[in-house]
Amino acid sequence: MQPVAVWADNYSYVILADSAKRTALVVDPGEGDAVQKKLRSLGCSLDMILVTHHHADHVSGIEQLCSERAVEVVTHVSDMGRVPYASVAANDGQRFTVGSLSIEVLHVPGHTLGHVAYRIENRLFTGDTLFLGGCGRLFEGTAEDLHTSLCSKIRVLPDSLQIFPGHEYTVRTRSFCLSVDSDNALLREKLQEAKSLRARNLPTVPGDLLTEKLTNVFLRPDVPEVVASVRRLHPGSPGDPLSIFGQLRAMMDSY
Repeated sequence: MQPVAVWADNYSYVILADSAKRTALVVDPGEGDAVQKKLRSLGCSLDMILVTHHHADHVSGIEQLCSERAVEVVTHVSDMGRVPYASVAANDGQRFTVGSLSIEVLHVPGHTLGHVAYRIENRLFTGDTLFLGGCGRLFEGTAEDLHTSLCSKIRVLPDSLQIFPGHEYTVRTRSFCLSVDSDNALLREKLQEAKSLRARNLPTVPGDLLTEKLTNVFLRPDVPEVVASVRRLHPGSPGDPLSIFGQLRAMMDSY
């Protein structure tokens, strides 16, 4: 699996699907040139594009990649008319195989209504739903949508799952988490780790789901320390997990 840095802070991902045939998948090709360069360096041809959501910074490279050869483009059924060259309509829970890879689709709305994540073996490509230390803004969905996606769909997955988000936001998002969860020693350690990596111009991705469960406040709106901190910062806030989650998202918007 190869991350490809595109635009100011996006990641596309190139994943070897068949080592014998040298074919690959690409997740969220934001820039055609950068992805093509990575494919050439790996000696791979492109078989399939997996799209997490329709935003331009995740799909702008599709037209260029599809101009060279026929490539299947997978997106959520509700985004079929919003993603260039979309040809495969995916639904929640759908599974399919490409080369040696087993792929599962998770519908995780909130950032957008048609947002999906792709579980490929022990890796989860989360687009703009889950970042290391953060989550996406609410552009189309509601706080309840995103809370359900994160806490009822993603948080219940195995701790060892590797998380591959769509952006390099980790220093900022973990800094925000620490402003809420200031006594979390692991969070402080992981923030310093991210700062060290970025100081050397290295990616902070991937992370692991266990770390996110222990440090990402958006996966912890029902943890007493997080609840108490939010209610201290915003007196009068309700203490139920959904209300705490919504307040956290509003706080992050202005952070």
